[in-house]
Amino acid sequence: MKLRKPETLVFLLALIFYAATMFPESPYNEQVRQAYAFLHGHVQIDAPNSFLEHAQVGPYSYALHPPLAPILLMPFVAIWGMSTNQTMCSVLIAAVGVMLAWTLFKRLELPTEQCVWLTVFFGIGTIFWYEGTIGTTWALPIVTCAVFLLAMLIELFGANRPLWIGIWGALACLARYDAALAMPVIALLSMRKERTISEMLWIAPAFLVVGVFFVWLNEVRYNNFFDQGLEYIPNVAHGHWSGVQYLPGNLYTLLFMAPKVDGTFPYLHPSFAGQALTLTSPAFVLALRPSFKRLEVSAMGLCAVLISIPSLVHSTNGFAQFGARFYIQAYPFLLVMLAMGMPRKTDQLTKILIVVSVILVAFGVWHVHEWGLAGP
Repeated sequence: MKLRKPETLVFLLALIFYAATMFPESPYNEQVRQAYAFLHGHVQIDAPNSFLEHAQVGPYSYALHPPLAPILLMPFVAIWGMSTNQTMCSVLIAAVGVMLAWTLFKRLELPTEQCVWLTVFFGIGTIFWYEGTIGTTWALPIVTCAVFLLAMLIELFGANRPLWIGIWGALACLARYDAALAMPVIALLSMRKERTISEMLWIAPAFLVVGVFFVWLNEVRYNNFFDQGLEYIPNVAHGHWSGVQYLPGNLYTLLFMAPKVDGTFPYLHPSFAGQALTLTSPAFVLALRPSFKRLEVSAMGLCAVLISIPSLVHSTNGFAQFGARFYIQAYPFLLVMLAMGMPRKTDQLTKILIVVSVILVAFGVWHVHEWGLAGP
């Protein structure tokens, strides 16, 4: 995908805005530590026991998150070493994501006005803004996954080349493993868009490469086919990391969790435990506007649900967050649904909901900058 003038402008505007609103460098920089380890020919990381969550296997400490984000950071770490500012790297990746959102809307043949409104919504009307500018251990993998999912959808609704769908999709999975749940639906949708079974086989090579890397990494760290990092976190009860018993609590976080209200200025305080999607980005309700009789709409909705299942049944809701960060990886699919439901001319309801979303997220970012998150 070549950078044309509008895309370049969107990228630069997003980069400037995110850089101006970014948070201070965080010590929670697992991805820099992992990139440093890769560059020095080993997998184990330097993980201070006092603050960095990690897997401890004998004398070795291992990163808990998938490896794509550290791989992307390797050129920066090769130059600046452990002094690399992970937050600045995150801002750069997030700005690319905003540019890709614009490109996706243009690929869906929306008028420029609608592309502007929806790009503004994604860039500063969702917690993609917050997570992209805080750039911590937990934020960066999710932001990275969303960026590669956007690239995959651009290809799907454009040239629809199975090889490139496979490359972008496999990389998204290497950023967040649960992205794999959406890939069968993407493959089926691609095949329905005038691709033969033999052509669809070109999706496989990238996933095979990623799969081999995944198995190798787990064998080196845990002597096991599967990623067992969560079982090796020090001083944490192991087992039962997921189950349907956690579904009600996670649905509450996603749909209903509100900020705390008290008599201290500014009176509303984003909770440490999170805030509902409906109370950070209410414009996402417009994803329900297009007809689900359309195959593309139903497929995108199904992908959003499938990719969210691991988070919905996880034992934690992603706490220490503004908003509900676990569901950012569903945003690219919801954005397609938003685009497909847009009327020919941007209507007043859409504008109002996007403006409200921007205000809510801007308030949250400002609050965290000034006062942090309210207690549990």
